[in-house]
Amino acid sequence: MVQEKKKDEMTLSQFLEAVAEGSATPGGGSVSALAGSLGAALVEMVVNLTVGKKGFEAQEAELKKIRQQARSHTEALAATIVHDIKAYQEVMIAYLLPKTSEEEKRKRKEEIQKSLKKAADPPLFTAATSLKVMKLCQEAVEKGNPNTISDAAIGVLLAEAALLGGMFNVLINLSALDDKTYVEKMKKELRRLRLEGEKIKKSILARLKEKIY
Repeated sequence: MVQEKKKDEMTLSQFLEAVAEGSATPGGGSVSALAGSLGAALVEMVVNLTVGKKGFEAQEAELKKIRQQARSHTEALAATIVHDIKAYQEVMIAYLLPKTSEEEKRKRKEEIQKSLKKAADPPLFTAATSLKVMKLCQEAVEKGNPNTISDAAIGVLLAEAALLGGMFNVLINLSALDDKTYVEKMKKELRRLRLEGEKIKKSILARLKEKIY
């Protein structure tokens, strides 16, 4: 297993090996964050293939703003790869706490509940940020070079995969929580993210169909 201190400095091949080797981390949460960051990078690519081109002068200021936002999301989601690993490792540590006495059992349960809530934060961030990436993909389709529409469409598919992946990882943590009020609040937010993302994806794919199918 690649050492934890090296996980934020992995090459792509090292990351793929770490995912494939069968340990709990990096897992679906980290892979989802990577997918979202790739989607955001494609938005930036679309903008870079548009800015400075003839016929797009009027959109240049807006496109540069989109590019800046896309770069911010790329970096934030890339950082979440490591945050997700660390958060889930805390869950595993909590489950390994001793449970021989009633006091130990109580303390263990308390730590598990606390760590599960904390572990829901990185994938929720991934889901919410990936929706922002999907919105940027839509702007890129509307304002960017028409020849890059397939790149924006691939970006929205990657971002949706990240959104859904983040959602699934939040839900698996919620399934073990006792705080039902917190659980319902989180589920409501996840439903909102999913439905909004679905609308954006359908809109972009419809535009793609008009152009290349």
